[in-house]
Amino acid sequence: MKKPEASFRAALPLALSCLVIVAFACCAGHRSPVETARIQGRRFTLHLVPGPEYEFATKWFIFSVPIYPQVACWIESPQGDYVDTIYVTAKGAGKTWVSAPPGGRPESLPVWFHLRKKRSAAVDTISGPTPRGDTTRDSGLAAALSSGTYVVKLEINRSCDYNERYTRANSGVNGQPSLIYECRITVGEGPSQGIFEPIGTGSVDGSDGNIRPGLEGITTALKLLDSAAISYDEGAAQ
Repeated sequence: MKKPEASFRAALPLALSCLVIVAFACCAGHRSPVETARIQGRRFTLHLVPGPEYEFATKWFIFSVPIYPQVACWIESPQGDYVDTIYVTAKGAGKTWVSAPPGGRPESLPVWFHLRKKRSAAVDTISGPTPRGDTTRDSGLAAALSSGTYVVKLEINRSCDYNERYTRANSGVNGQPSLIYECRITVGEGPSQGIFEPIGTGSVDGSDGNIRPGLEGITTALKLLDSAAISYDEGAAQ
């Protein structure tokens, strides 16, 4: 017979995967799933399906501590100009790292972070816990955009994601650098969807916000997600 603590731990990931994290780019605070169902008008929905490398357990004293990726998703114009952020995980937004090395924890989301610094954007109303297969809805940003096609970028990184090229000795806490995904989505012309594809990596030490084209040396970082997509819809959410 399973102990109550074991049963609780076994059920926790399933319970978390059923949560819906609601993030609004132009509205204060977070909303419950019930309130989400009443959203009217244009909105984006971010769909992330965790892959086999999404979660990693590290030791802290005698405890096993799970590490999950940090994620940021933002909109750009067709010319590549930053428009606004749809969603970012709370630790990535606030840099609230635990047990950072004396020299500082390398930026987990360097591309998004440098874009944010340029725009001095507030992120308290669009940040939240790391999604575990959750759906993040946004209403305000989609409603504010003019009709047309936009570029959507997604950045993801998980600490301690080491491989033969990116070791603890040469890449600090990060391991492999952040992975950058991209897709295009049309707004204002009926429902549409974009499927993210990897296009490059960020700076491994967070020193700049440039995207390095190509995926040379990247292995397990490509398995953080099984799939990633963003959809645009209009009318009442179901």
